[in-house]
Amino acid sequence: MTVKLGLASLSIAVLAACALFAMKDQVRRLEGELRDLREAAGDEVVAIDRLETEWAILNQPGRIARLAAAHVGLQPAQPGQIMRIDDIPLRSELELGSRSLQVVLPSGEETSLRLKPRARLLNHPGLSDLPAQVGGTP
Repeated sequence: MTVKLGLASLSIAVLAACALFAMKDQVRRLEGELRDLREAAGDEVVAIDRLETEWAILNQPGRIARLAAAHVGLQPAQPGQIMRIDDIPLRSELELGSRSLQVVLPSGEETSLRLKPRARLLNHPGLSDLPAQVGGTP
C-alpha cells in the first residue's frame, strides 16, 4: 500500500510540475504580448503627438491665408456683399424671368440665372444696391 501511495504521490507531483511549467510558459507569453502592446501604444502616442503638431502647423491662419491668396484667389468680403438674412427674398417671392443672366460660379462652371424678384420687391432696401440686370426687369 505504501508503494501505491508513493506512486500516487509521485504522479501527483509530476502532474503538478507539468501544470506549473505550462502555467509559467503561458505567463511568459502573456507578459511578452503585454510588453509588445505597451510598446505599440507608446509608438501610437508618439505618432499622435507628431500628427497633432503637423495639424497645428498646417492650420496656422497666416499659412492658410497665404495659400488661399496664391491658389484660390479669395478676397475679403466687401461691405456691399453682406446683407441681413431678412433681406434675402424667399423662393416663393421670385418669378421666372424672360431672359437669363449668364454667370460664372467660383468653380469656373457657367450657369444661367432666370429667377428674378417680383416687382414689389424691387423697392426693397436690401435689393436697391444690386446691378440693374440682376434686380431689374428683363
